Amino acid sequence: MRALYPDDSYSRSELAKLTGMSKVSTSDVVSELLKEGLLSEGAYRTPHGPGKPSQLIHFNAASGAIVSMDLSNVARLRGVVVDLAGKVMHRVEIELPHDEKLDASEVIKLCRSLLKMCDACVIGIAVATPGTVNAEGLILEAPKLGWVNMNLVKQLGVLADCPVVVTNDADAAVFAEGHFGAGFSDMILVQIAHGVGAGLLIDNDVVRGKGFMAGEIGHVVMSDGTCPCVCGKIGCLETMVSAPVLDEAITNNPDGRDQILAQAGHELGRALAMPVALTNITHVVIAGVPRLANQTMVDAAQSTIDVLTRSRFMQAVHVQVSTLGEDAAMRGAAGLVLRNVLAVL
Repeated sequence: MRALYPDDSYSRSELAKLTGMSKVSTSDVVSELLKEGLLSEGAYRTPHGPGKPSQLIHFNAASGAIVSMDLSNVARLRGVVVDLAGKVMHRVEIELPHDEKLDASEVIKLCRSLLKMCDACVIGIAVATPGTVNAEGLILEAPKLGWVNMNLVKQLGVLADCPVVVTNDADAAVFAEGHFGAGFSDMILVQIAHGVGAGLLIDNDVVRGKGFMAGEIGHVVMSDGTCPCVCGKIGCLETMVSAPVLDEAITNNPDGRDQILAQAGHELGRALAMPVALTNITHVVIAGVPRLANQTMVDAAQSTIDVLTRSRFMQAVHVQVSTLGEDAAMRGAAGLVLRNVLAVL
């Protein structure tokens, strides 16, 4: 399936050569996967020389579905149904009351709505959430949601007979950008949402850290300002660059929009200069709502990183807007289901 994923086509004999398996074993595996619906047979290829035409085998992305949800916006929950190639098939949004704490029942309600839309077998449920998430999917702490030790895996697991994956939203977004978007195997992705987080991808693997805290740049103090952060400190990056902060600043000064976003990009560049130099990462992606995570912010971040890190010893760093937009975290969480269940990523 990895050889065929997502849209390559090969004959059985070609698959045997690609995988190093015998033709008999390859044929047996293909037959099994055809019965399960994960592969499908297509047109015949006419040989250039003597021999019979060979039938081409495809990965069947329509054979299953994944429900994926993004909890990073406290004003609305977003969810999608994607096929096994990560293509969005259905979409649902739920407006939320302006409470300090997200009620898990809202997530369950959204999941039920998405499950009803699935025409194919659901192979997994995925959740991208702000905060710290351990390897088992337990949300250790999500200050923006008012959660401590929230077990969504258990609560959502009773809704369908399939695995549940819960992961940090920035980690999910950087995984998506690597596999469905820009395609870089090494990058830093910054998620501009209700909070600010970063995901680090090295050799196509997400770096989460021993305590699952890697990428929590939003709560690093960047100034001696007076604005308190939800974490209890003052002057955190999140108090200068998060979506609510930027939206409020632009509402109060519409004519200063570009200057506000450029200043946010400058602060991001300052925050990223050290990890860029430390890891020698050459690609930085900024994800979030297009009205904020735009070229103005990118250009300012690029300029600041260049000024702070450029030397004859270091490669140039390229900063860009996410190619996946707001869907990055949801598609990345779904991609982790594909990796865990089908091992195609």
